[in-house]
Amino acid sequence: MFWKVFRLAPVSVAVYPILVPIAWLVTLLAYALSPIIAGVSMATGSNQVFWLRWFYTHDASLDGGIEQGKDGYAPDATGFKLWWQRVSWICRNPAYGFVAGPLGFSAEGSTMIFETGEAYPPVSYWTVICLKSGFRIFGYRHKTGWLGWKYAPIAGRHQMKSKPF
Repeated sequence: MFWKVFRLAPVSVAVYPILVPIAWLVTLLAYALSPIIAGVSMATGSNQVFWLRWFYTHDASLDGGIEQGKDGYAPDATGFKLWWQRVSWICRNPAYGFVAGPLGFSAEGSTMIFETGEAYPPVSYWTVICLKSGFRIFGYRHKTGWLGWKYAPIAGRHQMKSKPF
């Protein structure tokens, strides 16, 4: 199946291994910077730190756990507990802004041109998406591993995925 995907999206398949170390580096930076980002948000009284947005999720604020009603994220949290919730939220989705922004693609006008397997449960699911520009991106999901670009856009973006295990 890999070779069929390679024939359909050769540039994204070839460039992907170059982008992965960059994504991993920014992810590690997100973990390291999470206490600082949460601290800046607490100091400014804002649940957004736009100049550091690449280090957390692109589709929610630093209070995303509260906004989405996730377990363990208390809406009435203040002080240290709120800071910790924001650190936790960043670490839950580290560098999503980066992998959806500079390493991702707009989903506007994109179409699935190839898919094989079942998306859920993801045993072996290959996709190729043609973007509005004509550029093609690939995606592969196998159990807990995910490579390429996410086939289902989040907040209008196909984010790059690099979770090999």
